Amino acid sequence: MTTTSSRPDVIDTVLADWRSARPETKAGALHVVGRILWLGRRYEEAVAQLLSEHHLSYSDYDVLATLRRAGAPFELTPTELAKRVLLSSGGLTACLRRLESSDLVSRHGVPEDRRRLMAKLTPKGFDLVESFIDQRFALADLALVELDRDERDQMEALLRRLVVSAGGEALR
Repeated sequence: MTTTSSRPDVIDTVLADWRSARPETKAGALHVVGRILWLGRRYEEAVAQLLSEHHLSYSDYDVLATLRRAGAPFELTPTELAKRVLLSSGGLTACLRRLESSDLVSRHGVPEDRRRLMAKLTPKGFDLVESFIDQRFALADLALVELDRDERDQMEALLRRLVVSAGGEALR
């Protein structure tokens, strides 16, 4: 299903505006980075719309999904959680408070080290996140519908290279 579009898009408009307003500005990287940002925002908006009926934000879902994919017993320390989600420590604390007040996450101390806390997915939180997983991945598939398998593989390899070069190596 390979299609090449030469139709102008919103990023072309932004770049044309910059060429007009500041011809000396070297904004060529925006051809790629601007499109990545624009697509990322559209995807987040689509997921946020899916979550809105449950009064969850994208960040709330990200925390719930991170706990879910941690595997049984579906718990992590806040430090481990912070490494896997895109939130500041203050943002994570506020998110955990919201999720705890909705009975989606519980927090408890570790018996052998009372200074350590664990964030754990509650049964209600588990059921909720389970109800969204397939829909969320379906939205991701829909976002890539214009690309065939080879194009997806090439895009993945290129984006992985950029992520790793920006310090986004896998957590170990």
